[in-house]
Amino acid sequence: MSGNRKVKSPLLTGRTLLAGILLMLVLLAEVFFDTWCAVQCRRTGYEIVEARNRQEELLETRRKLQIELVHLKSPQVLGARARTELGMITPKPEQIVKVP
Repeated sequence: MSGNRKVKSPLLTGRTLLAGILLMLVLLAEVFFDTWCAVQCRRTGYEIVEARNRQEELLETRRKLQIELVHLKSPQVLGARARTELGMITPKPEQIVKVP
């Protein structure tokens, strides 16, 4: 009776094959996920660098605009613009009216 028994190879059973395929799918999914995470990390890094550069540009523009504002508010510039653009002149003493 022992001569009629077939011995199955443990490497080729259906369960073993299915487990091997599932393991490979899990490992492949992990590789894809790790790659996706690395790409997202790099992309985020590039966005951060871009945002920092834009911030520096905006801060420089703000600094220049503040300097220009101080310049435009100076009495010399205001007086010159009043004379040239609005035709204003310094009043003569007899034109000054004092309010009590």
